Amino acid sequence: MLTRRGRAVVGVAALAVVLAATFGPRSLNAVVAPAAVVLAAGYLQVRNTPDVVVDRTPPANAHVGECRTAELSFRRRDGSALSRPFLADVTERVQGGLQPVESDDATVTERADGDAEITFETTVGDDPLRYEVAYEGRGQHALGPATLTATDAFGLFEQEIELRGTETTIVYPQVRRLGTVGRRSLGRLQEYSRSDQRGEFEELREYVPGDPLRDIHWKTTAKRDELVVTEFAAETDAESITVAAGANADGADTMAEATASVVLGLVGEGVPVELSLPRGEMRIGPEYGGQQAMLRTLAVIESGPIPDPDADVVIKGRANDASVDVRGSQHRFAELVDSRVAADPAQPAEVEP
Repeated sequence: MLTRRGRAVVGVAALAVVLAATFGPRSLNAVVAPAAVVLAAGYLQVRNTPDVVVDRTPPANAHVGECRTAELSFRRRDGSALSRPFLADVTERVQGGLQPVESDDATVTERADGDAEITFETTVGDDPLRYEVAYEGRGQHALGPATLTATDAFGLFEQEIELRGTETTIVYPQVRRLGTVGRRSLGRLQEYSRSDQRGEFEELREYVPGDPLRDIHWKTTAKRDELVVTEFAAETDAESITVAAGANADGADTMAEATASVVLGLVGEGVPVELSLPRGEMRIGPEYGGQQAMLRTLAVIESGPIPDPDADVVIKGRANDASVDVRGSQHRFAELVDSRVAADPAQPAEVEP
């Protein structure tokens, strides 16, 4: 197919033919002959474009706010290497939730459907094309298909080749560091993640907000005119803490972020968790893992009712934030975390008692 430049060359050559017919053959020799040569050369270059397929290496699964590298490599359909590089524009489609990063050799355009396209003006050969992808929204997102538009050296002809096939990348919810309030709240919860058969009396101490009312020692409280609670020695190691999460119609994202942060905070401290979600249940713990499975589930979780309203921790996602109920103590998720994300989401900040 002729490009705009190719059509211009054909138009100039046609005009030269008209001028030659009017003023003599010199115009024909000076313009038409060179135009015919470059048109023929360009046509042959594009016609001999090999049958190409693309091998796509998607970026690794990561969390919202991170950046990873995608790679495109090319070969002949029969599997052999490209013996002769050729000029082409390569356009890769990237689904919404992922955002290709513009660079010196690549431009990014936004599509009306919310996806994006990154285009390279390059020479297609043995060297792969690489581009950075920013992770903007949780979910499972596709890269591809791609389109290759081969051109000749003069830019007169082009041939479009559809490179079918896609690959997917999972974007996990962001995992936030627990702030002072969050560490204290979950730390107290950890103290009571014991067997119901508590050990013998250990000591009396001053009441701290969040202590169960059943532990208040009323006789001593009356004498001291201040709340005093009974401290028991635990007989067994920590048992599982139950966490349940649900969300309003527009709160799935905040639910996923809050759930990931709270559960990984507990597991990082060595406390196993029994998690209930609108789409099922799972166990996550230091001994039997489950963190990655939970993150994959939370990446695609949708809104739904809270399956266990009586859980130790109840999380409800709303449009702009989530509420976190820790054994009757109500918090906004934003109050439990600081402004930083976990340095390693698989190993977030420790929970302080």
